[in-house]
Amino acid sequence: MKEFLIYTGLRLLSLVATFGIVAGVWSLVAGEVDIFLAVIVAFVISGVLSFFVLDPQRRAFAEKVEARAAKAVEAARAKEDAEIDTEADGGTDKAPNGEGDSHKVS
Repeated sequence: MKEFLIYTGLRLLSLVATFGIVAGVWSLVAGEVDIFLAVIVAFVISGVLSFFVLDPQRRAFAEKVEARAAKAVEAARAKEDAEIDTEADGGTDKAPNGEGDSHKVS
């Protein structure tokens, strides 16, 4: 969770700083700032900038997510294995011939 907060905070800070720079330059050049276009330009510039500058934080976040997903998959497999072991030990309602009661044909 820490990696997510750091990466997201830095992305937002990058966006706000880029917007400030874009709006400031736009104001100096044109005298009037179109806020909508300045936000779009700031999004594009901060996105490209964060791709290169925030790469270490993005990788740390991705590794944390990957490790968490691997744990979840391993836990699910362990649970499934335990259920299979329980069924193999006679915990099922199957007939001796291997057919379940719900699949009988009259």
